[in-house]
Amino acid sequence: MGSSPCVFELMIHHVEGDRYSASLLRHRLRQDGIRAGVTNFAAAKLTSAAQSARYSLCLIGSAFDDEDLLKLPNDRFDLFFVAPNAEAHIDHRNRCHSYGALRDCLANGSEGAPISSPALRRATRASYDAIAAQFTDVWFDTVPCDAMEIFLTQLPGGATILDAGCGPGHHARHFKKAGFDLVGLDYSRSMLRIARKKNQDIPFIYGDILSQTLPTAYFDGVWSAVALNHIPVEDLPQALGNLVATLKFGGVVGLNFQVARPSEVVSRDADHRFFEYPADARDISILLEALGVRVVGTHVGTTTRNIHGLSLQMCFATVVGRKAELA
Repeated sequence: MGSSPCVFELMIHHVEGDRYSASLLRHRLRQDGIRAGVTNFAAAKLTSAAQSARYSLCLIGSAFDDEDLLKLPNDRFDLFFVAPNAEAHIDHRNRCHSYGALRDCLANGSEGAPISSPALRRATRASYDAIAAQFTDVWFDTVPCDAMEIFLTQLPGGATILDAGCGPGHHARHFKKAGFDLVGLDYSRSMLRIARKKNQDIPFIYGDILSQTLPTAYFDGVWSAVALNHIPVEDLPQALGNLVATLKFGGVVGLNFQVARPSEVVSRDADHRFFEYPADARDISILLEALGVRVVGTHVGTTTRNIHGLSLQMCFATVVGRKAELA
């Protein structure tokens, strides 16, 4: 697929002892609308980490010593940030001795506005508005039946289900035909127009999984297919928390993710969707378990179907869990 692996404005490279300082720097940049990643010198190849960001930064923190400095490939980094408590000294024209200098350098970069989580999500929403008809033509009559069946068998007949990130309503239609009571939620108005036209007996509402105010402990089941792939990993706990919160105690959640690909921004015609991928079903399970959800079933499948007709095999993992009963 024509895409770019560049999903961060900045990749912060650090020695192991400066991990906490790197995380704090990432958090502060995020607050200023700049998406940054972190990677340990010893844990990642500089080339692959650099490809995921516009700029690479070497953090000179308190744990960075003269021996690290001697091993440093200076030509691999665009910027150097020297922390106030750093003991090592580096002489480089692109070194920043203050956070303000670093922030201003990134904010005024030659590549345009910094990459941020909100900007990635806005581009994804605009893409779905633009490709809604094309997406519907390819996907409307195809649903992951085996994965959905694992979810449905955990629910009583007639249960209420929220389809979060419903797109053109093809999964909601499947659930409705199986005898369930549906509500669809999506943040693409073009998708919702199609969903309402094709499923006139299902209510569809405009809203964002990440920020939508959903009724507390209301639905028997929550299903979300691929929509969470468009949530940056730093925002994923909040989005999942919203979905679990709207589940009744003892309710069932089914999450369908595309997995096992590097993060990317699609770049084909009007399609500029952002994707972030878990490694596998276990990654998804860990997120759910942290929210008090007990995993009761998983499914993994593959398909070559995609809206651009490319020769591409995609892997999808579905995890189904049950929210704890009220004590």
